[in-house]
Amino acid sequence: MEISTGIEIFENTSSDKILLKINKGQWQDIYDGLCIIHEKSIKIDYSYFKYFATKNTYPLISTLITNNIDTILLNNNNFTVYVNMKSLTFSEIEKHMEYIQFISILLRDKYPGKLFKCYIYNPPFIFSQLFNIISFLIDKETISKIELIQNK
Repeated sequence: MEISTGIEIFENTSSDKILLKINKGQWQDIYDGLCIIHEKSIKIDYSYFKYFATKNTYPLISTLITNNIDTILLNNNNFTVYVNMKSLTFSEIEKHMEYIQFISILLRDKYPGKLFKCYIYNPPFIFSQLFNIISFLIDKETISKIELIQNK
């Protein structure tokens, strides 16, 4: 399976455009920006997540992600995840830590052995450092599937 690691799958959508879509009630555009199927992969973009992720919307976001993965797995044995973390800050990591843990466990338990590769684009420095620390706690097979990519 050939996988592109290029960030071209992420649109260059500004914060102003995202907020405008939210204000206009263009929720399908927001859902598609947050999490959408791209070929045999799922694309998750934090720049959309940050504008409407709350304890009340976490279940909706989880359902959106798992429904898209389920759709991919209807015709494929595995899936690839592309995550854009551009604009993620340390305070936002703290704010969403409970959800990050929840979705990680959910995906691990619901899709054992189904992750082909996970590309994390534009991780902030603090995320990269935390990842290096916790990577010792994650099994080697899973770690080998995760790649942090800095946009240059």
